[in-house]
Amino acid sequence: MNTRKPKESAAALVRLLTESAIALSHTDPATAKQQAALARKVKLKFNVRLEPPLRAFTCRGCKGLLVPGVNARVRLGHGKPTILRVTCLDCGRVNRKIVETA
Repeated sequence: MNTRKPKESAAALVRLLTESAIALSHTDPATAKQQAALARKVKLKFNVRLEPPLRAFTCRGCKGLLVPGVNARVRLGHGKPTILRVTCLDCGRVNRKIVETA
């Protein structure tokens, strides 16, 4: 039995649900939250990893959907190195990422 097909279809479903949740977050936050929770369940069940651009929309504290301007605050620090701070407004967790500057 080929176990690759269910994982590939689960990855496509997770990608679709996450992108849809991000798009809906401005107009219908309740539905977006449900879609993000469903994507997380499928992701955990089938051991699927998201691509880095979509992974940035997940809070590391509450594991919920993180959309800048809706339920997240984004700040750019000044100094060396430059640090991008994304604060989840649901749980208060601050996710930090070093931004490479030229």
